[in-house]
Amino acid sequence: MGTRILLVDDNEDFLDSTKDVLEEEGYQVTTARSGEGALIQVVSAPFDVVIMDIKMPGMNGVESFIEMKRLRPDLRVILVTAYSVASLVTQAIDEGVCAVLNKPLNMGMLFSTVEKAKTTGTGGLILVADDDCDFCENLVDVLTGEGFRVVAAHDGEEAVRQGENIPFDVLLIDMKLPALNGLEAYRRIKRSKPDMVAIFISGYAVEMDILIRQALDEKALCFLGKPIDMVQLLKLLKNNCTDGHASTH
Repeated sequence: MGTRILLVDDNEDFLDSTKDVLEEEGYQVTTARSGEGALIQVVSAPFDVVIMDIKMPGMNGVESFIEMKRLRPDLRVILVTAYSVASLVTQAIDEGVCAVLNKPLNMGMLFSTVEKAKTTGTGGLILVADDDCDFCENLVDVLTGEGFRVVAAHDGEEAVRQGENIPFDVLLIDMKLPALNGLEAYRRIKRSKPDMVAIFISGYAVEMDILIRQALDEKALCFLGKPIDMVQLLKLLKNNCTDGHASTH
C-alpha cells in the first residue's frame, strides 16, 4: 500500500491541483478543507503524513496539528504557508512539526519532505536560507534523513523574518541572496540572537570574499564553498545542535 496522505487546505484550487500531482507520484491522497474536517479524518483513517496549510478559517493549521498530536502522537505533519505567520511557525516548531514549507510549493521539495517525514527524528532545527530551489531540495533531503528538522527561506528578508522568530539551532545561509545578502540578514538576526550559530555557504567564494571575511570577523562559525562537503557539514551541525532544543532560545 502506498503512502497515505491527508492534504488540508481551505483553497480549493490548491487542494485539487496538489492532490493531482501527489497522486501522479503514487501517493494515496484524501483531502479536507478545514482543521476541524482534518481532525475527523485523522480519527477515522490511518494516515502516514499530513500536509496542512497554516492559515485557515476556524481552527488554524497549528491548532489542528496540536490536537492531531494528542490523538495520534506518531502522526507526521508538514505545514505549508503563503503568508508571514512567524508566531504560528514558531509555535509549530516548538510542538515538533516535521517541516514548514512556503507556497508556492516546490513539488520536488515536497515529495522529498514527505518521504523523509515518514522516518524523521526530532533533532536540531536548521534554518536554511538559499534561493536555489534544487539545492534546497537536496539539502532538505539529506538533513531530514539525518534526523534534523529544517525550515527553508529563499531570500534574505524571509531569512530575517524566520530567523528572528523561530528557535533554530544553526543558520545555514548563502552569502548571495536576493532582497538582502547573507551578511546583512545575519547581522539583523544577530541583533535579537547575539549567540546564534551561523554557517555561510556560497558558490562564488572569490566574488564574495570580502563579505565572507566580514562574516567570519563578526563571529560566524565558518564558511563552506559549494559544492558542499556533506560529511563536514553534518559534523558541524551535529556539534552545534542541542538534541532538539534550540541553542538560540
